[in-house]
Amino acid sequence: MRSYLVFDIGTSSAKMAIFQEDGKLEAKFHTSYAVSYPQLGFAEQDPSLWWNAIQRLCSEVWQVIKAGEISCISVSGQAPSCVAVDRNGDAIRPAILWLDRRAQAQVNWLREHIGESVAVERCSNTIDSYYGGVKWLWFLQKEPELFQQTWKILQANGFIINKLTGAAVIDPSHAGMCTPCYNLLSREWDDMLCQRMGIDKTKLPTILPSNQIVGQVHSQAARTTGIKAGTPVTCGGGDYACACLGAGVIGKGAAAMMLGTAGNLLVPGMVHTDPRLINTVHLTGEGLSLGGVFAGGSVQWFGDMLGVSEPDLFTVLDAEAANVPPGSDGLIFLPYLMGERTPIWDAQARGVFLGLSSSHRRGHLFRAVLEGVAYAYRQMLEILVEKGNAIQEVVAINGGARSALWRQIFADVLQLPIRWRPESEGTLVGAAYLAALGIGDQSDFNGLAGWLEPTIDTTPTSSWQDHYLSQYEIYCQLYDRLRDFYPRLNRA
Repeated sequence: MRSYLVFDIGTSSAKMAIFQEDGKLEAKFHTSYAVSYPQLGFAEQDPSLWWNAIQRLCSEVWQVIKAGEISCISVSGQAPSCVAVDRNGDAIRPAILWLDRRAQAQVNWLREHIGESVAVERCSNTIDSYYGGVKWLWFLQKEPELFQQTWKILQANGFIINKLTGAAVIDPSHAGMCTPCYNLLSREWDDMLCQRMGIDKTKLPTILPSNQIVGQVHSQAARTTGIKAGTPVTCGGGDYACACLGAGVIGKGAAAMMLGTAGNLLVPGMVHTDPRLINTVHLTGEGLSLGGVFAGGSVQWFGDMLGVSEPDLFTVLDAEAANVPPGSDGLIFLPYLMGERTPIWDAQARGVFLGLSSSHRRGHLFRAVLEGVAYAYRQMLEILVEKGNAIQEVVAINGGARSALWRQIFADVLQLPIRWRPESEGTLVGAAYLAALGIGDQSDFNGLAGWLEPTIDTTPTSSWQDHYLSQYEIYCQLYDRLRDFYPRLNRA
C-alpha cells in the first residue's frame, strides 16, 4: 500500500505523520521548539530549528516504515512570515513570524505611498503588520544589506521544501497572505505594488498549485533525513488551509474552526470579501476567507502563568471552569495578548480581564478566557453572515477542540452545532490529501469524504443564549472604549 509522509511546521512544534492511501493514519510524531520575543511586539524563530526538528522526526519515523515505501511528501506550515535565505537555502536572519507586530511604521508608509483603498481593491485585504508583504517591507527598509544578500523570501513550509528539493516555491494559500505583494484577482505577484515598495520580484518564490509536484528529494537531503532520494514533494499549503481541507470544509454552508495557537474561522467560496477578514485562496482554488484570534495561545498563556501545562490545561482547569456558570460570574476577557487581527486590526491592542472581584478563582478566569475567545469567533461569524454566507455548522479541529467544555461554549455563543472528529488530524490530513492528488492517487477533492471519520456533535443550549448575548454585547463595546488607552500604555 502506498504511503504519504507529511510535515507541519507550526509555531511551537513540528509534526510528522504517515498516512496510507485510504487516508488511515499509520504513525504520528512531534517535537517542540521555542518562539523568541526579542522586543515587545517582536516574534522570531531560527529556521534551523525547523530543519533540525524534521531530521529528529525522520530518525523516529524509520522505526515504523521503510523510506522506500513513501510515495510522496507534503509540507504545511505557519504563515505569513519572512524567511530570508541565501542561495544555499540557509536563513540569513531569524524568521519574522505571523504574530510579529513590529512593522507599524511600514503600515503607515504603505498607507501614504499606496493607500488602503488600492490594497483592498487589488488584494482584498487591509494593510496591517500581520501580512507577509508588510513584514518584507520592514526587512527591506530596516535591514537593507541583509535584504540585498537574500536570494529568496520563503514561508516556513517553503523553507523545508527548499531543503528537501532545492525548489523555491509558494502556493496560493500562502501567497494570499502576503498583502500587498499578491494580487488576489490575478492570482499573481503584483508588479505595480512590488515596484512601489521596492521589492524585487526575483526574490519572491514561484507560485504553484498546492498539489503540484515541485521537485524530488535530492541526495544531500536524503543523507541527512533518511528519505529516499527522488521521492516527489508537493507545493503544500498554509496550515490554516490544510486544516480547512482536513475538516472536510470545501464548499458552502460550513466553516472550519481552528483551535491551535492561532485560532481561525475559515469559510470557502465567499461571494463578497470583506477587508475586516483575511482573504486568500483555498487549496481547492476557490476563495478562502478567515478571521483570526490568539486562541490556543491565550489558553497556553494562562496555563503558563499558573504553572499548569498540558494535559492539565484541558483536564484540571476544564473541571474547575465547568463548575463556573456561563458568563464566569460577570467576568469578561479580551484575548488581545499579541495585538489583534480581525476585525479590529490593531497591533497595539492588549488583553483585558473586566469585572474581577475577590470572589473570582482561577476556574472563573479560565472559563472567561475560553468564553472571550468564543466571543471573538462570533464577531468573525457575524461578518461572514453579513456578507451573505449562510453558515449551518462549524467543524472544530486542532488541540483546543479536545475540550468538551470549550465545544459547548462555542455552540452556545455561536448558536450553531459544533462538529468534532476525535481521531482526525486536521491539518495533517489536508496536507496528506495534497500528496495523494499530487501523484494521481486521487483525481479531485470528492474523495476526501472517504478519509474522514464521523463527527461527535455538540448542540447549543438555548437556556444560556440570552445570557451569553448580554455578555457578548459588552465584549463588543470594550475595544472601542479602551482603544485610546493602548498607545499610551505601550509608550509607558
